[in-house]
Amino acid sequence: MKILTSHQLRALDELTVREQSIESHQLMERATAAFVRAFTGVFPQRNRPIVLVCGTGNNGGDGFVAARLLHQKGYRVQVIACKVGERSADNERQYDAARRLDFLVDELQAGDPFFVPDPDVVLIDALFGTGLTRPIADYWGRLVTHLNGSERIFTVALDVPSGLHTDAPSTGPVVEADVTLTLGYPKPALFAPENTSYVGELRIVPFELSSPAAVARLRAGGPALPDHLLEADELARLVKKRSANDHKGTFGHALLVAGSFGKMGAAVIAARAILRTGAGLVTCHVPRSGYEIMQISFPEAMCTVDAHRYHPTELGDLSSYRTVAIGPGIGTKQLTAKALRDVLTRFARPMVIDADALNLIAREPELMALVPDGSILTPHPKEFERLFGPTDHSFQRWQLLREKAGQYGLTILLKTGYTTIATADGRLYVNPTGNPGMGTAGTGDALTGVITGLLAQGYLPENAAKLGVYLHGLAGDLAAEALSQQHLLAEDVVAHIGGAYRKLAEGI
Repeated sequence: MKILTSHQLRALDELTVREQSIESHQLMERATAAFVRAFTGVFPQRNRPIVLVCGTGNNGGDGFVAARLLHQKGYRVQVIACKVGERSADNERQYDAARRLDFLVDELQAGDPFFVPDPDVVLIDALFGTGLTRPIADYWGRLVTHLNGSERIFTVALDVPSGLHTDAPSTGPVVEADVTLTLGYPKPALFAPENTSYVGELRIVPFELSSPAAVARLRAGGPALPDHLLEADELARLVKKRSANDHKGTFGHALLVAGSFGKMGAAVIAARAILRTGAGLVTCHVPRSGYEIMQISFPEAMCTVDAHRYHPTELGDLSSYRTVAIGPGIGTKQLTAKALRDVLTRFARPMVIDADALNLIAREPELMALVPDGSILTPHPKEFERLFGPTDHSFQRWQLLREKAGQYGLTILLKTGYTTIATADGRLYVNPTGNPGMGTAGTGDALTGVITGLLAQGYLPENAAKLGVYLHGLAGDLAAEALSQQHLLAEDVVAHIGGAYRKLAEGI
């Protein structure tokens, strides 16, 4: 699914109106009807009071339509119509239609005191939409601050939280929504970690617009922003089919360089994920102190043992491996840095580089030039900063992410709540799966194992990254559903990889 900028969204609306020979207010009715269907799915009980706060633009017009449709469905509806400035034409039309019905529409003038929502109200924010390009200030800023300070209300953003800039950092007050029901297509800012407290739970609400082919032709321009949201049906088509005469050799042999004294769990988790994802063989290169741990914890893995007791320092022949993963738990000793340089020099196929291997490259930046073309780097934000330098916000970070992937011919994952994948050809993908319960020790090692397992099976690096991130997050969602987010361990994610494959095959 495309992620659209405000410019693209406006162009798509105009294209839809023109192609389908409809009026803009009819498109507004269509979009808001989809919002109401999604809203009633979240709040099926009709006895809870609903207050819609509507601005003077088209997002406010959406709010008036939503009020009318919810009223017709039997909800207890009240509208606060903010009359500060001139209403847009479609806003005026929908305001007049709402006034003709028998629910309460309160006018809120610039000098009026702000209303105080009753406890336990559901507030629908329809003040500003995707066209906002400047910070909310003065009256509107005070109103948003007032809404955010109201206790015990549950806030639903209609399309985007008011004050959120869809294509750039937001510098003024922003409505803090509990749920955002975004219309049609997702917008870049919804995936920025700094906007999490504004967006709350994100749900995408599709409705009929112009054809997907036309959407694909829309061009964003400007800085690099995420432009694709990973989807199950696309990724399901990437999964390789297995035939009767396939065997462990067919499914590939991976080398995992992981673990050090006190950090052997990283190696165990990553190795399990490699085989659980479908690789035929995995050999773990571990320090001498980790040999018994690995063989007892995961007997399906083969081992090569380093000369050093506590850290990986040297590796033997690499020719029999389809891919190599290096980094989880290896530490940053100088002898380990030497071993990393040796692997990068001698192994020419795409590999997975994670964790301490990334920190070693950040310490010795000349190593980046040795990374094989097509390799996959998996930094979290701090590791990314060590590698490529500081940024002020996600929009700068996305730009830098794309630049570095292209510069080095790599696929780079930036691990956040919505992990972003940059490919060497300049595309930025966002992954929607996963949950906060996965913020626990070892889940990053599991992700390294999943991606490595896919590379071992012969997936192209870009596809291994996209499918791996999605499967890993989906396995985490299944584990959280079975166990709760608070109870989640990395091994639970690994244990649910099979269920994630099955869910993907079923078509979520």
